[in-house]
Amino acid sequence: MHAQTVLPPECEPGGHSILQNPYRSTTFSSSWLQQSALQDFICDHSLIPGWYQFQIFDKPASMPTRCVEVNHCGTQAPVWLSLGAGESLPGPLEVKQLTACAAWQFFPSSTKDCCMFRIPVTVRNCVDFYVYLLQPTQGCMGYCAQGISVQRNPQPPTPSVPVIVSELTGDTVHLRCSFDCSSSSALGFVVAWSRLSPDGTKEELRRETTIQTSALIELDGFNLRLGDKIYCSCSSFLLDSPEILGASVESQEFFAGIKLTPEASTISEDGRLYELVLESAVPVPCLEDSSPEQCTLSLELRTTSEGYLGADLSLSSCVLDLFRSPCRDGVCSRAVVHFSAITDFVKDDNRTTHISVKPIVTPSFLWSGYSPEPVQIKVKDVPSAYCYSFTDPHIITFDGRHYENYQIGTFVLYKSTFWPFEVHVRQWECGSVVHAASCVCGFVARGGGDVVAFDMCNGEMGETKPHLSVKNRDLSKSSVRITESYQGRKVTMTFSSGAFVRADVSDWGMSLTLRAPGSDRSHTKGLCGTYDGQPDNDFQSRGGTALEDLHTFISEWRCELPPGTSLFDTMPSHMTTPNPRKYCTCQTEPHHTSPRAQNHPDDSSDSTCSSHGKVHLLSIIPTLDVTAEYIGSVELVKGEGNQRQLLPLGRISQNTQIQSHRGLPLRASGDGVPNSSLQQHHRGRRQTPRYISSTTHQSLSQSDLEGLSYFFPEDDEPAVQPQTLLTWPTPSGLTEEQARIQCQQAVVNSSIALGCRRLLEDQILSHTVTMCVIDLQLKDEQLWLNATLPLLENECERRVLEERRREEEYRDVVAVLRCPNLCNGNGQCLEWGCVCFPGFGSFDCSVLSDQIPEIIELDKGGLCDVRQGDCSTVQVQGQGFKDSYELKCEFVKEKFMDGEWILDEPLFVLATFLDATALECQLPLEDRWTPAALDLETMTNRPLARWQIKVSNDGYSYSNAKILTLYDGACQTCSLNSEVFCTLKEKTCKIDGLCYTEGESNPSSPCLTCRPDSSKHTWSIAEKNEPPVLQPLPFHLRAFQGENFIYQLQAEDNEGSAVHFTLISGPEGVSLSPSGLLMWKATVESTDTHIFQFTVTDDCNAETRASVSVRSCECLNGASCVTNVNLPAGSGEYLCVCLEGFKGERCEVDIDDCKPNPCRLGRCIDGPNSFSCVCPPGMTGRTCREDIDECAFHPCFPGAVCNNTVGSFICGACPQGYSGDRGNCSRK
Repeated sequence: MHAQTVLPPECEPGGHSILQNPYRSTTFSSSWLQQSALQDFICDHSLIPGWYQFQIFDKPASMPTRCVEVNHCGTQAPVWLSLGAGESLPGPLEVKQLTACAAWQFFPSSTKDCCMFRIPVTVRNCVDFYVYLLQPTQGCMGYCAQGISVQRNPQPPTPSVPVIVSELTGDTVHLRCSFDCSSSSALGFVVAWSRLSPDGTKEELRRETTIQTSALIELDGFNLRLGDKIYCSCSSFLLDSPEILGASVESQEFFAGIKLTPEASTISEDGRLYELVLESAVPVPCLEDSSPEQCTLSLELRTTSEGYLGADLSLSSCVLDLFRSPCRDGVCSRAVVHFSAITDFVKDDNRTTHISVKPIVTPSFLWSGYSPEPVQIKVKDVPSAYCYSFTDPHIITFDGRHYENYQIGTFVLYKSTFWPFEVHVRQWECGSVVHAASCVCGFVARGGGDVVAFDMCNGEMGETKPHLSVKNRDLSKSSVRITESYQGRKVTMTFSSGAFVRADVSDWGMSLTLRAPGSDRSHTKGLCGTYDGQPDNDFQSRGGTALEDLHTFISEWRCELPPGTSLFDTMPSHMTTPNPRKYCTCQTEPHHTSPRAQNHPDDSSDSTCSSHGKVHLLSIIPTLDVTAEYIGSVELVKGEGNQRQLLPLGRISQNTQIQSHRGLPLRASGDGVPNSSLQQHHRGRRQTPRYISSTTHQSLSQSDLEGLSYFFPEDDEPAVQPQTLLTWPTPSGLTEEQARIQCQQAVVNSSIALGCRRLLEDQILSHTVTMCVIDLQLKDEQLWLNATLPLLENECERRVLEERRREEEYRDVVAVLRCPNLCNGNGQCLEWGCVCFPGFGSFDCSVLSDQIPEIIELDKGGLCDVRQGDCSTVQVQGQGFKDSYELKCEFVKEKFMDGEWILDEPLFVLATFLDATALECQLPLEDRWTPAALDLETMTNRPLARWQIKVSNDGYSYSNAKILTLYDGACQTCSLNSEVFCTLKEKTCKIDGLCYTEGESNPSSPCLTCRPDSSKHTWSIAEKNEPPVLQPLPFHLRAFQGENFIYQLQAEDNEGSAVHFTLISGPEGVSLSPSGLLMWKATVESTDTHIFQFTVTDDCNAETRASVSVRSCECLNGASCVTNVNLPAGSGEYLCVCLEGFKGERCEVDIDDCKPNPCRLGRCIDGPNSFSCVCPPGMTGRTCREDIDECAFHPCFPGAVCNNTVGSFICGACPQGYSGDRGNCSRK
């Protein structure tokens, strides 16, 4: 037999509970739980008394017998087992009474007490483990545990590389450091957080111990801020040997903020778009009461470029929204904006631009004021190129090759293979009696969805004016810009890529200047060459084959366009009009230049966005933007005769808003040729319609666009073969030497050549002189001497713009370009051009003018009361007014400052011609006065506004000035003596910045009025206000018990004010809407009259009352009352709905159900909608019609036969041996 050890009950399974929270380990720091997981904090104050075994990760553990540091074991006050002198743990199966101690630290001192509190503990040794008889602790304390067996010198495993991600807990952002570590042993981890300091060193922020495979730290804006570069590292240890740490592993850098990542950091001025990606590694904040879908962070972007030349980079938007989304792969929000280099046509070398984000403005403390790190973009300068086609024409290609084109017809001058842009030109015969010569008479340029035609080829040379039209399938998407200079002598069409076509207009036709942006380098075809820097290969076929023969080259680009297929005749069927993409410089607010002409290069950056945002449209020559006059629709109207007829600007019919086609008048200028020398070369006129603008923003159909075409016979004539060399002298006797001397004098000694001498090389001047000599040889007409001067103007402007960095050195050159011939001494040169002295006109003040109009008077003497009429226009009476598209009014506003009137900048508005003695001027939109514009506190004897008005027929010579005075007749009285004198009326009110006369009512409330004697600055109650009148009721209102009473009350206010009903009192359940709908469930109370008190108010709070009587429902015998719909609502009339068996008006008649007698033999008793019968003996049933079978009850003597009868029975004879009367038998 073997002895068997009997375990104490507490050692048996089920005899004790198990405490296995790993946080109880002595190696576990409680700091992490206090910061982020208080719910896991260990407090044994509610522990159930009993026997417990400790386990850590399913392995037996014991209470430590040495003092444990505060804030360990998952609690603040760890409890450990204190062994006094001579005490020890019990042996196998022994039990001992011992004492446990709770460690505590006194704050804020560093004094620590290892046995601040004492707790009795009974310990039983169960051989393989200990069990403890534990009691609840006095406060939030926790019993500690430690492993029983300890390995010697263990080596903890190395965790995986930690990964940092951000996550949101409520409104708080935490960073989580996560890692993995595989081991069969119980592990703990030491996690350290650090960040990169400004000097590049890592500074540790926090170190903590955990048994989890992740750790959290708060991005609080104090210790950790947006923009920090953060790291976490972790090392592991065995819980049984916490003093031995494994190798530390560090995470990748985590950038806590928004990163700007450009697609490229070096770009060129080639029009290409690049992406700028903005990614946030931190969730964006949410405003209060916002759903997660509405959590947005708005970022304002800006660019800062080197130097003073303005923006060098444009963005697709200056404002970008980051939306909250789930964090994936370290990205919590992502947005994309596009950027592109600005094509500025300036030789500014390679400049650097910074793209940054303005400090964020948000209620979120973490995000407020944060600005992400900017990125730097280098923009490489790409030169542009110019092509010239002048006079007969002489062509200079983009790469500088010179040749002559004497052929007539339609040609491809410039075609881009990079983007949809091309220019077609038409050339007609011009100006030569003996030799073949041609000149450009029109062009059509297509850029994207815009097709612009500037054409005079459908008329007769010397008589026809060029007409400009914009053909576009969707004019609202047009991005072309049209400007005029030198009084219409130069017309420029600029496209969104920066390409432009400029026409210098003359009587014989026009000379063209074309600009190709850098994006077209090595991507051009046509008569302007290849634009690749190599002039030798400019002569190429449509397929790119080099051509040696000039005639073949020219014919190649004429045959490219068979008759009827050019842009003059039709629009490409595949052409689409994309939405013009806008680009923004995102710098400072736009700088407003003079309204008269915006021609000076604007050195300030412009933060506005436009479809030309990728291009700086700079000019030195004064320009007038006339785009709005052409971006409109047109409708066909048959003209009378063969000439195109135009509706003059300023004489606009009711169905005309914007003139889409306009004839440009021919001006007398140095490059013009008189009609006498040209009329000898008559050309057949083309039948053509005239065009009048209709409604704006209406696209044209293909049939409409094709209707703009006309027959151009030159397209059907064979190409001109090269002619023999020209000979001297000319038919008039002009020799080559004489021609060269004359051209030398006209070109080299011209004001433009002299003023721009520093920028124009000798080679350019020499080529221009050569062109002039050839023109004289061909045409034999000296008035062609100045025809090539616009080439020098355009080339000079180009070079000034390219050298914009040195613009201060070229002030004299700029003056020559702004003011040709320096106004010939007959005017003053200002920023927007020449302002001619009286008696002189034209853009260069070279013309003696008898066209200076005179203003005699303004309508109503120049006085306009803004309260009595429309002061947005003024009629001008005078003399010498011309029906010209240049007819305009000049407005100069007079401002009262420091006690005197001073003049503001002039504003110019096109005038409406009425007749030679009258016209109409419209005040500038931004300064039309309304009564709300009054400054009543400072107003004394000054009017609202004063304008000096002048009139010009040509835009250069202006009339005398007259004064237009605007005043408010409600507050002012103005008289016209030697000058306008205004006085302020006394009986007026000045309320909310507006003026009102005495007795004038509030516009929104007739109950309020202006009473200056009571108050000059607030509204007063109208004295004679009458309260609202309740409309008389047709009868006394009545209801009946239980009725759903509904009645619409009506009231009117004599002053026209709106009325409002308000219930004051009434029976329970009543309601009254503001519009007067009264509703109530009628009841019967102690009184049958119920009073409803309510107010009917206007803006002056007048009041009235009404009442409703209630009748009892007098229907009898359980009948119901219902409203009598045949009578008016509120009459209280009702009908009785009777129960069955009753009738009468009040159901008072009980219907006699005993008529006729239903009981037959019985007696009938009447009841409500029923009857009952009292049957005679022997009868039964509801109507006494059933006989009772008395024999069933055996009434006869046994053995005697019973015979049933109606209402009775008969007994038969008594049985044998019995005698009697059959009913009663007895034995004999």
